[in-house]
Amino acid sequence: MTNLYKRLNQFADHFNPGRFLLWKILGIVIAYTAIVCQIDNHDFKGGKLTDANAAVSFSAIIGLLLIFRNNSAYERWWEGRKLWGQLVNESRNIAVKIKCYADEITEIERFEFGQLIFLFAYELKSHLRGIHDFSALSTLKITDRNQHVPSAIVLKIYENLKRWKKDGKIDHWEQMQLDQHAKALLDICGATERILKSPISGSYKLLLWLGLILNVICLPWFIAPTFHWWSIVLMAVSSYFIFGLELLAEEIERPFDDLPNDLPLDDICKTIQKSTEDILEISLSLK
Repeated sequence: MTNLYKRLNQFADHFNPGRFLLWKILGIVIAYTAIVCQIDNHDFKGGKLTDANAAVSFSAIIGLLLIFRNNSAYERWWEGRKLWGQLVNESRNIAVKIKCYADEITEIERFEFGQLIFLFAYELKSHLRGIHDFSALSTLKITDRNQHVPSAIVLKIYENLKRWKKDGKIDHWEQMQLDQHAKALLDICGATERILKSPISGSYKLLLWLGLILNVICLPWFIAPTFHWWSIVLMAVSSYFIFGLELLAEEIERPFDDLPNDLPLDDICKTIQKSTEDILEISLSLK
């Protein structure tokens, strides 16, 4: 019963983009449409506007803008998903090669390296969400709290590879094979930061919001003479989808947050942790 309730809550969250902002907007739209219907029934006959095609044309323009807006936001979400999928693959690859190539390292060295793989995923997630967790810094014995943690972790990986090469635990070819996966970690970090720090133009979003507001202001005057009080239902339904799409785009254009429609980074990090533990035969946990 508890699992069913949890699943229903998760299902409902996906229909609530923008959290409660969407419902506040719908409340305003319903109230405004009711006022228009009241005016149309008594003082001003909105039927004078029904011959105009401006409402249909304007709605079509808004529809095209929303399509472009949502496509752009989804591309950012999908690119973020591919990058985190690549991180899973790179983490598994480097763990497998460590197990195969560096078979002479000690159990402690294998644990410490697995911890670096594990920490990179979790710290990249925290870094993208703007969370400053200093537990990893203490684990890595880093005193500078302004340090770019993902870079510091990759630096530790390179230091281990250099030391193993010097000690004869891996040869030059094996070091180069491991190097490409270490490099890929920072490449992924840089690509996710590009998505995070390059939002869609604010002017474009402002223009779209102005169009949505004008559409809501004008449309009831065109449909009230024909549908009367049913206009409230029509406006509520259409506004839910129109504003819902815009607020959904607002969420998924920042795919690394922890909202229901964003990427499941917590689950992806757990997948990386489990894979690393299984491959290197160690047990990892956050301190």
